[in-house]
Amino acid sequence: MEEFKVLYDEYKGRVYYFVKKYIKRDEEAEDVVQEIFIHAWKHFEKIKHSPHPEAILFKASKQEIANFYRRNKLSFSEFTGDVAEEAEEESREEELARLEQLVNQLPERRKDILLKNKTGGQSYARIASENGISKTAVEKQINKAIRFIKNNFR
Repeated sequence: MEEFKVLYDEYKGRVYYFVKKYIKRDEEAEDVVQEIFIHAWKHFEKIKHSPHPEAILFKASKQEIANFYRRNKLSFSEFTGDVAEEAEEESREEELARLEQLVNQLPERRKDILLKNKTGGQSYARIASENGISKTAVEKQINKAIRFIKNNFR
């Protein structure tokens, strides 16, 4: 129960804001959010073990919004593409934030080497020359950084 409360507290605001974009009346939006979290409660074991619980919640949000439109016989055709794109965009933003957080956890020198190569496009040879180390040492630092990020991303 406590784990579900943590999930609810963490996402209720974002889910409400997401629903509110498509359902303007507060009371109706609150009803849809309630349905989303009832769905989340029923499937909490799956959500709890998911590396991206927000993806499941926003997919459920899209489905519940669609159900609301169907129940009320409202036009839904324009809505579906926008919701999918926004959910994907939010997921990408969260993944980028997580990646940035992990890169910032790297030791300073390793982080610097990784960023010079991956974002700055510098070659191993140039990085090695600038830092007074071998190309093999640069390669090892980049491999360690990537392994750390892969192991801790999900």
